[in-house]
Amino acid sequence: MNYIFKGRICGYICDECSEPLSKVRVRLYRSRPEQDVTTLAVANPKDTFAILTEEQVRAKAGSLLMEVETNDLGEFTAELGDKQGYKGEAFEVDVYCGNVPHHVPGPKAPTPLQFSITTLQPLWRRTETVLMANWEYCISPRYWCLVRSRFDAWVICGRVVICDTQTPVGGVKVSAIDVDWIQDDPLGSAITDATGHFRIDYVSADFKKDIFGFNIELFGGPDIYFKIETGDGMIVLKKEAPSRGRQPDRENRGPCFCVELCLKESDVPPSTDVPPSFTHVGQVNIQTQINAGTGLTIADQRAFYSTL
Repeated sequence: MNYIFKGRICGYICDECSEPLSKVRVRLYRSRPEQDVTTLAVANPKDTFAILTEEQVRAKAGSLLMEVETNDLGEFTAELGDKQGYKGEAFEVDVYCGNVPHHVPGPKAPTPLQFSITTLQPLWRRTETVLMANWEYCISPRYWCLVRSRFDAWVICGRVVICDTQTPVGGVKVSAIDVDWIQDDPLGSAITDATGHFRIDYVSADFKKDIFGFNIELFGGPDIYFKIETGDGMIVLKKEAPSRGRQPDRENRGPCFCVELCLKESDVPPSTDVPPSFTHVGQVNIQTQINAGTGLTIADQRAFYSTL
């Protein structure tokens, strides 16, 4: 009998911001004699998550059932059956990361790592020719940000709204800056999409070195304040004081930081955009699923090319 196991894996940066685990390898392992499979299969994945050492990965190599790579949306399909000697039993789900999504190249090449998520007993359902099961899981911010930190991958996930009405502000440029004693370090900038969301990726070298190359950020992460401009950078709509970065909610931010920024309605320039004559290209909503500044899809950073 053949079994088809379809899944999708993502990671939370915070409760309001997630990303698909694209281009990672999903490794399925047989249970091993020393494991209590029944207990592991009913355990919460938050209790079974573990980053593995190289020795632990080598020790379980002989139990590998199948390895598949996720696509841009974090989806994968594993086909199991007689070739693997698989009979529908529980298996362990691991992820091998050579990198993490949106990682900005830093001074050092990333070191791959593998982590274990859970032991899973799929709920197989019979079709005419095969047994199928589906599984989706999104790793909690606590663990996914731990993984990102191992790759020196830092991210700011934010949203710009109008203060009084919470109306999203799209098409503005948001710059993140780390306040330091000698000089302030730009961490990066991004254009908000139609829903007001933006994302800035950076590495620790962006805030740990001064103009002479010395490490001046001895403890923790960056102390962040923001500047918001029109999309072309011609008009500054709001610039926070550097002292804002020293306040408790902005000081020593970790690898994952989520923030909501607001503008006064009077500070937002009137929109000059012409309403679109269509709203979708295929299944992609051009107003909510495409970054207005880059033209890339928000979920997986794809671009349209050639003719439609």
